[in-house]
Amino acid sequence: MALRMIRCSSWACLLLVQLTTVTHAADQVPDFEAEIAPLLIKRCVECHQGSNPSGNLVLTGEEGLRKGGDNGAVIDGESPEESFLLLRVHEGEMPPAIKGIPQKLPAEEVRLLERWVAAKAPWPKGRTLDWFERTNEVRAGRDWWSLQPIRRPNVPQLKTKPQPANPIDAFVLARLEQVDMVPAPPADKRTLLRRLYYDLIGLPPTQTQIEKFEADDSPTAWETAVDELLASPHYGERWARYWLDLARYADTSGYERDQEKPFAWKYRDWVVDALNHDMPYNQFVVEQLAGDELPDRNERSVIATGFLRLGTWNDEPNEPLDYQYDRLEDMVHTTSSAFLGMTVKCARCHSHKFDPITQEDYYRMGATFWAGPIAARSRKFVGGPSPEELEVNDVLGWTDLGAKPRPLYRLLKGEREQPLEEVTPASLSMVEELEYDFDPPAADAKTTGRRLQLARWMTHPDHPLTARVLVNRLWLHHFGEGIVRSPNNFGFLADPPTHPQLLDWLAAEFQSGGWTIKRMHRLILTSQTWQQSSLHPQYADYEVRDSGNRFWWRAERQRLDAEALRDSMLATTGELDLRLGGPGFRPSISAEALEGLSMKSSAWQASPQQEQLRRSLYMFSKRGLLPPMMTTFDFCDVTQSCGQRDVTTVPTQALALMNNRFVHDRSETLARSIAAKTDDPSEQAQQLWSRVLERNPTSVEMKMAVKHLADQSRRFAALRREEAEQAKQQKLTQHEDLRESLVLHLKADSGISVDAEGRVSQWKDQSGHEHHATAAEKEQQPRLDSDGFAGRPVVVLDGQGRFLKLNGAVLDLQEFTILAVVNDQGETGHREIISNWNGAAGNAGTSLFLGLTDKDTVRFCDVFSIAGKIVDQRNPFVLTALNGEDRSAVFFNGGEILSRNGSLPPRNLSTAWVIGQQGNINGEYWNGGMAEIRVYARALSDAERESVERAMLTEYKIPSAIPAAKKLLPPETLALASLAHVLLNSNEFLYVD
Repeated sequence: MALRMIRCSSWACLLLVQLTTVTHAADQVPDFEAEIAPLLIKRCVECHQGSNPSGNLVLTGEEGLRKGGDNGAVIDGESPEESFLLLRVHEGEMPPAIKGIPQKLPAEEVRLLERWVAAKAPWPKGRTLDWFERTNEVRAGRDWWSLQPIRRPNVPQLKTKPQPANPIDAFVLARLEQVDMVPAPPADKRTLLRRLYYDLIGLPPTQTQIEKFEADDSPTAWETAVDELLASPHYGERWARYWLDLARYADTSGYERDQEKPFAWKYRDWVVDALNHDMPYNQFVVEQLAGDELPDRNERSVIATGFLRLGTWNDEPNEPLDYQYDRLEDMVHTTSSAFLGMTVKCARCHSHKFDPITQEDYYRMGATFWAGPIAARSRKFVGGPSPEELEVNDVLGWTDLGAKPRPLYRLLKGEREQPLEEVTPASLSMVEELEYDFDPPAADAKTTGRRLQLARWMTHPDHPLTARVLVNRLWLHHFGEGIVRSPNNFGFLADPPTHPQLLDWLAAEFQSGGWTIKRMHRLILTSQTWQQSSLHPQYADYEVRDSGNRFWWRAERQRLDAEALRDSMLATTGELDLRLGGPGFRPSISAEALEGLSMKSSAWQASPQQEQLRRSLYMFSKRGLLPPMMTTFDFCDVTQSCGQRDVTTVPTQALALMNNRFVHDRSETLARSIAAKTDDPSEQAQQLWSRVLERNPTSVEMKMAVKHLADQSRRFAALRREEAEQAKQQKLTQHEDLRESLVLHLKADSGISVDAEGRVSQWKDQSGHEHHATAAEKEQQPRLDSDGFAGRPVVVLDGQGRFLKLNGAVLDLQEFTILAVVNDQGETGHREIISNWNGAAGNAGTSLFLGLTDKDTVRFCDVFSIAGKIVDQRNPFVLTALNGEDRSAVFFNGGEILSRNGSLPPRNLSTAWVIGQQGNINGEYWNGGMAEIRVYARALSDAERESVERAMLTEYKIPSAIPAAKKLLPPETLALASLAHVLLNSNEFLYVD
């Protein structure tokens, strides 16, 4: 019993001590620096700071706290528990709700405030709170990891493994040791070489190159292969594409007109050249931001400033004064994202919600670009300076318009009409040690010098971001993911670095090595980490423990990006044109992809096929019309900086590879090439595997391939017989179909009535519809030249009032085809071949006509008034215009020069028709010869149209522009093409291990 009492007394004493301690803690004044300052910064200072605080209450210093706000004092010295500050907190009104969601403080934070207020809210003398002074759980402060100075860490010493020679491996293996994991074994030499080729030049090695490397047992074989590819001019092409994504590179302006940005391709070539010559990265940065401001500026450095010109540009913004701020945001965002990995644009309307970037910072950085041609001006400059201002011709560059620009003001909530204080150009305050106001320009300066100072600040040796961001980008493109897996964001919302010390070591190594990128490539590529296999003997276990491969315990299998995929197909067939630089080519785009364009052919004219065999880097990038094949395989959004493309695996990719014309052409080219060398199925399969997969087929693959060739040969032979029979039947009916739909046929070798002077009074219609052409008045009558075009008769009009009237309405249906064999002696102005224009009858804008304007431009009614250009019109040519249910188009000598999506708007076809002038206008007379005119009351099919055009071209000895009919492949070659198609669609071709 006594023992129980002693035990109870002991517990009672202990409880009393604990209660006494708790009561004492509750009464104790909170530590300002450790408890109150972090709470106020996290919860209050965002709204209650600066010159325009919420409720006019400033909570960054003691003076503001004691002064109070619009509702008076917030601390009640007499009755602290009744203080207005606590009242708002208790009622859940502070912090304010966000999007209707209450932000009530946790109970422990409320109690902390209560204790502080109860002690009359003591505040250290002279202490001013800074919203961004420290990191907390809701935002980053200036003590954020990526904003700290780069310090080279010691290379870790391994405990269980031999110390590797490459420091990269030491960092990775040390982390694997900590989690009791081991790296994957090295990849085999074939896999490594293929990986290396795609890594550095974006092209596959040949089987011969692989076998040569596999046979090379020298200790320097790998380093030699790395150096050879780094020295290749194609290295710059591969790695330039990554930078162009960051620079939001495109060849056009975007928006409705999407007009071309002249000479944008010179910037692309500058990037390629800079990388090939291993330009130090600090110089690479400076030239792009301020190449025009360098003391030793030259044309190349001015071309580099194209970086600032590549954003979208709207020549007709709804509000030009507002739009200049949108352009400013583009420059701030692209610059800060690409070089610093920070989202400065988020501070346009208010200080950044998550990162230590004030709204003033945004405008300070914006002020560096404000002196340039951001405001609306003449369209002819396409949003940039004139050649005279740039002091260089034929360059898409940037410069200031003077040394004393108009002031830039910080804007309340980003609203142009609510300016606050004028902003001083300066560096960003997030790097306190390097913060400074930019110097004003010299008295004789042509520019402000602000961009050069910004670039120098970014490349300062002590800058914490620039080197870190760049080496992370290098790691990303070598490994498939970055050490920081949000490459354009090193702020609070960034993915934390997998190996922070490795990142800092790489950044320090990069800077100490002279900022040279190729040196970093060598370091990474010679590491065991990069040379790992993508297969791991403990994959099932490790995938559960680290599915994201954040410990880098294996290599990542990577799908070819859009450019590498297209280039590899061309390399496989032997068609790839490896010319460097110059203007880009326009790829062929399917009619389906052009459906959304109102003027399909005018908006997109594909380059000759031979030009389209160049590397994808040189593909003309039109913002409003990116090639579907490229976007299907995750080509980037070219409207903003892209640090890492999406990598998707979706059914549309398989469908694109199976059905895309470009892929089929590569399969057929490869088949023709191999079939020309051998007709033996086994040898054909052997060559196909070698060229596509860079290896020999296995015995099982060979057996399947030979069977596939035999089966497909029989199938294609049967289809060919069916097609031949169908073509025979179609040819029998085509002539009759054409004859029945012909509603006007004027031909100068028949039905002509002439007088003794050779003047034509009547030209009879040969179609049977009696739409005869007549000219009763002698001064209107054209002349007959019996030896006009290639010895064939021609009716000649001189552009001086001579024309013929047609009898009756030639057409009564909206679908039709018009063909004319003519030549043109006109110089300028409108001139018509056929027309039913009649202003008096209200048929001006709805009439139908076909003719020319200016020197060489076709007109096909008012809504198709610029219908393409012709050449050599002094000589005879065939002009065709058709209007069908789904398109309207114009052809010159059988070749399409322009087409548009959909039918023409309904035409009024009822008014009188004439030959040789614009309806009843008594003007716009044709000046030239007419040998033949045909009008069909329907849109002819391509085969029908070409058959009529071909007959005309032959009769009048006119060079044909009709595309040559594609030579049919033999069934055996088609079978080989189908097998090639299978391999080009295989994962082995599409992925790199």
